Amino acid sequence: MRRRMHLLGERHEVTLHGRRGEWLVQIGDGVPLPVQEVPGAGSETIFRLRGDSAAMRIAVKGETIHIRAFDRSFTLSVLDPVEQAAEETGGGANSARAPMPGVVVEVKVAAGDAVVRGQPLMIIESMKILTVVSSPRDGQVAEIHFEPGDSFDKNAALVTLGKAGMEGSAGP
Repeated sequence: MRRRMHLLGERHEVTLHGRRGEWLVQIGDGVPLPVQEVPGAGSETIFRLRGDSAAMRIAVKGETIHIRAFDRSFTLSVLDPVEQAAEETGGGANSARAPMPGVVVEVKVAAGDAVVRGQPLMIIESMKILTVVSSPRDGQVAEIHFEPGDSFDKNAALVTLGKAGMEGSAGP
């Protein structure tokens, strides 16, 4: 699993391999390092890396991870997988892209609709999990590429946005 994360004002690309308890963690182009995760006292988890150990308390809320370690508190923000997929394929903020292969369950907008950042555009199903695909920015729906029941591949453009207030748009 590869994710982009923000920590202490810096952006990091982190790749995890393995399973809970025994991971290979790679940051950026660095060398993958083995990390062991073992239960600690109470709500603590102990992480071991290269013979060093650190006790941490971790709380996850959505795409934000709160960590208490080394007598400090850290907040780690994980980039939304849909936004990450869009960045990786050069889609930028002009399209909402599929984070993994799946099927369209419901389309919440129509071509020409004005939308705001975060507004639900479509509901998809991937690996038996329903996911709401939201607008990456304010704008107007230029094209819907798939209808309910259609299958799509990872990184497929699901909905493309045009400029906000395009000619011919309905609205004030």
